[in-house]
Amino acid sequence: MRKSASAFTILTLAFLTLLASCAMPTKEVISTPAGAFKVCYGYGCKTVQTVTLDSAQWFAIEELFSPKAASAKIERQQLSLAIAQMEAFIGDLTHTQGDLPGTFAAFFQDRSHQMDCVDEATNTTLYLRLFRERGLMRFHKEGHRINRGFFLNGWPHTSAVIEQLESGKRFAVDSWFHRNGIKPEIIPINLWYSGWHPTPDES
Repeated sequence: MRKSASAFTILTLAFLTLLASCAMPTKEVISTPAGAFKVCYGYGCKTVQTVTLDSAQWFAIEELFSPKAASAKIERQQLSLAIAQMEAFIGDLTHTQGDLPGTFAAFFQDRSHQMDCVDEATNTTLYLRLFRERGLMRFHKEGHRINRGFFLNGWPHTSAVIEQLESGKRFAVDSWFHRNGIKPEIIPINLWYSGWHPTPDES
């Protein structure tokens, strides 16, 4: 009798375990395509979108680093061209190709596909990392974003950064000043911290 009760108990527990496992919610696994990366826009990275570049687009980027830079200064020039090209490619994918310079030019418009300095700095930092991972940067590495302002030396503002490997010198890489697809400003961070701004006709 006890054996029968024990067997019944085991069967009951097994059945309940089976029910419990069937009732467990399953989370759908969504794979990310190889080579995909996330960019953001919409002011404050409100919208995050996964994008990919095809082999022809990456070839166009890599060609901007050919021949290989013989100095850090030349590499910074190459980086400015490559970031502008990345913006153009990404703009077509995210519909941000009409991004206006600065923040206030689009302040009273639909900003869903515009970018503020947070969006710009976040994406530029990502592009720099992608360049490094592809072996395109030899004299620099991407750094942490920097901030200035808070109404001292202008409005609050943020920028991407590169650091020169040999000297440790840091440069702001700021694409916020210009329209989509225009070369970013790459300037020493001390100058950037001073509140520097390009002249209006350079936007």
